[in-house]
Amino acid sequence: MKHLSLWLHSFVLNLVSFSFLAALPLAGAEVRLLFAEPPIEVVAGTEFSLSLHALNTTEREQSWTFPRSIACRFVAANITNHASLEAEQTASAQEVTIAPGRFEVRPYRVRMPISLHGRVLLECADLSVNRIILEVRRPANEIAADRPDSKPKSAVQRLFREAEPLRPGETFDAGRFFKDHVSSYEPIYFIAGTESPNAKFQVSFKYRLLNNNGPLATNLPALRGFHVAYSQTSLWDWNAASAPFFDSSYRPEALYLRENITCAESNDWFRLDLQAGFQHESNGRDGFDSRSMNIAYLRPRFVFGKQDGLQLTLQPRAWTYIGDLSDNPDIADYRGYVDLRAIVGWARGPQLSAIGRLGKDGNHESLQLDFTYPLMGFFPRSFSLYLHVQYYTGFGESLLRYNERDTSLRAGFSLTR
Repeated sequence: MKHLSLWLHSFVLNLVSFSFLAALPLAGAEVRLLFAEPPIEVVAGTEFSLSLHALNTTEREQSWTFPRSIACRFVAANITNHASLEAEQTASAQEVTIAPGRFEVRPYRVRMPISLHGRVLLECADLSVNRIILEVRRPANEIAADRPDSKPKSAVQRLFREAEPLRPGETFDAGRFFKDHVSSYEPIYFIAGTESPNAKFQVSFKYRLLNNNGPLATNLPALRGFHVAYSQTSLWDWNAASAPFFDSSYRPEALYLRENITCAESNDWFRLDLQAGFQHESNGRDGFDSRSMNIAYLRPRFVFGKQDGLQLTLQPRAWTYIGDLSDNPDIADYRGYVDLRAIVGWARGPQLSAIGRLGKDGNHESLQLDFTYPLMGFFPRSFSLYLHVQYYTGFGESLLRYNERDTSLRAGFSLTR
């Protein structure tokens, strides 16, 4: 009876949703979205499928692009787990044209967190789409493990049982591990110009320390904000004999990131993130060319504008120097104690970024401008690259020459921005 009740609930919900969409006036360029045919029952820790319907409610053909990934969250009682719906491999993520009164459907898959069971709500804050209710049951092996006659009889047995995967036959999934823990941090790019050192590249990533569905993250969601990160910026002088690396800046750090403090939705006009951390920076050299420093910083992030429109992002950062500065005792005169990054543009379109910094006494100014343009549309689904043009003028483009003024113009490609 419980399954029948849940099925009837889902059926009525879908019927009402379709009826509501069909009754809308055929005016305005809109594509209405709806999740339909949710599974009657889901097993915790397993993947399941959902169908996303895109319905054209206008009198003209409409274009719509099914996203490859949709951010979502599972809510049960006072527990919230974040996840993402991924388009199935058989589903096309390219733009589709929907005739008036018709709809397109694409299947998506998502894994139900192992820690949730009972009645669970699935919602996607970034899309105007209906929420669905799922009935989630615990895996059979966990139910069996709770029976008195199935518990280990010794500490050794208990140790080996708990060391096994959560589900029989489950193996380590490197792809899922990196997706759950590793993400982009600072922009990743490779650019080059005509003046020496003419090539410049940067790599950067951050690693979330806790498992998203583990007991610590589930019971204390604020702990999900702890990360470690690594960034490297290198100048490559391939115009010189033997094409040496001119200088590199290595920046490991520990940070805490609290995203979307304001709980903004995709159609809200304001969002606030907050980040604080401890960063070490050095160029890995010794002797006279050695440069190094440590800072503790605070960096809020203010986003103005809706997610699908023009946005302005402001990221001021303030820091203090910690520890020995003997390699570069006057670096504060050139780096100062604050900087500001401003980004204007579209989330899926062109963007212009500006990073400005002043020295301790308000002089020794530095400015970096980065223009990026997505190239995904030129060869649909073939490349995930951005055209990247960077202009730098001021002090400290390299840590080695932090007290010398440089001006450069370079162009190339970036993977993230």
